[in-house]
Amino acid sequence: MNVLIVAAHHDDLELGCGGTVAKLLDGGHQVISLIMTHSGYRAPDGASVRTKDAAKKEAESAARSLGYKLICSDEDTFDVPVNDSNICKILDAIHKYKIDTLFTHWHGDTHPPHRRINTMALHACRQVPRVLGFAVNWYMGEQTFSPRLFVSIDDSQWERKIGALQCYESEFRRAGPKWVEYLNHQALNYGTAIGVKRAEGFTVYKHLWEV
Repeated sequence: MNVLIVAAHHDDLELGCGGTVAKLLDGGHQVISLIMTHSGYRAPDGASVRTKDAAKKEAESAARSLGYKLICSDEDTFDVPVNDSNICKILDAIHKYKIDTLFTHWHGDTHPPHRRINTMALHACRQVPRVLGFAVNWYMGEQTFSPRLFVSIDDSQWERKIGALQCYESEFRRAGPKWVEYLNHQALNYGTAIGVKRAEGFTVYKHLWEV
């Protein structure tokens, strides 16, 4: 498979589908990550939390750690616009890498940039036969993330997911323990539901099943 992950921010891939990416790479599939924003940002008091350069450097480290190809765009971290220019960036990646499977943020995410990326990705993937959505946070919203497709991940793939997540040093210092605790509970719960140790879950927008 030729797989494209379209996400808003550096670290969204690792949070939402890092174990699945590790498994895909283990299986010899091509995995491309298109991150739409520079992902640098400041706290409400104006203090820098993560600079653009630091975000890119950390993302490159995470990409090397897992083994996927990283494409970086440079839109604003929080005000990424829904427009034809950004949709064309996704289309260009789909065509260049002959993408047949696409992962992106699910439509019910409460974070506005994530929803905008979902809108653009779904619009761009009319000719992509498999399109799945992932969740990257635990915020409560009007809708509940309720995955119906699961990917089992073994201990090695889980450890590589967390190892790649730790590459985002500026964010991991702030929220790392919460991430790991939450993600581990989630993966174990999904695993229990389908009869394996751990799994990642996805909502299905379309999935061509070639029997």
